[in-house]
Amino acid sequence: MKKVSGHEQVRHHIDKKLQTRLRLYFIIAIVLLLIVIYNILRGDLSLFLSLVTFVIGIVAGIVSARMFHLSWNRDAAKIVSHLDGLGVVILILYILFAFMRETLLSLYVAAPLIGAATFAILAGIMLGRVLGTRGRIIQILKEEKII
Repeated sequence: MKKVSGHEQVRHHIDKKLQTRLRLYFIIAIVLLLIVIYNILRGDLSLFLSLVTFVIGIVAGIVSARMFHLSWNRDAAKIVSHLDGLGVVILILYILFAFMRETLLSLYVAAPLIGAATFAILAGIMLGRVLGTRGRIIQILKEEKII
C-alpha cells in the first residue's frame, strides 16, 4: 500500500481549480516581486516605498480573497470555491481599486514611481489572496478534522 504524505492528503481535499488558482497567484506574486526587487536595485524605487505598497497590497489581497466563498463539499470530500453575494461586492470594489490605483497612488507617490509601486501593490495583492485563501482552507480542514 502506498504511503501518502500529509501534504498529499491535504491536497487531495482541495478542488483542482482552486489549487490551480492558488498556484497561479503565487507564481504571479513571485514574478512581480522579482520586478520590484529589480526596481529597488536599479534605484527606481525605495525599499521603504516598496515595503509600504507591498503591505497595502497584502491587506487588499487578504480582503479580496473573500471574493470566493470556500466551503466543504461532503459528497466530493473536497474544499470548493464559488462566488457569493458578498464576493460579488468585493469583486466590484477590487475592480474599482484596480482602475483607480494609479490615481490613488499619485496622491502619495511621484509620477515616475507609480509603475514600480504598482508592481509592489500587485505582488502584495496576489500574495495576500494566497495567504487569505490558505488560512480559510486550513480553517475548513480543521473543522472537518482532516488536519
